[in-house]
Amino acid sequence: MEILGAVLALTGVGVLAATAIVPEAPKANPHAADPWVLPVGEPALPEGEPAAPIRRHCALCHSYDYIATQPRLSRTGWAASVEKMRAKYGAPISTNEVPALVNYLVKNHGKE
Repeated sequence: MEILGAVLALTGVGVLAATAIVPEAPKANPHAADPWVLPVGEPALPEGEPAAPIRRHCALCHSYDYIATQPRLSRTGWAASVEKMRAKYGAPISTNEVPALVNYLVKNHGKE
């Protein structure tokens, strides 16, 4: 009888826990002018050598979509951003690889 009581108690707890896990549907934002619609997929990182520094370094932590949607920065801004990733976050970018990385970012995501 004790085993039956234990099984019933555990089953009841399991059913209660399973019903508590179902998340509530997101509510509409009454302040939004239009509902957000996220793009399907991710823009492709260009093939070839010019984008190789991005694949080697930035794509270790960031999606190309994240990189492509950053504000357009000047050469000084991208250089500071790359240096911040190296110094503060430990990005494995050697000093001699910084110019190619910054050149790509300025050419494809820069103000200049």
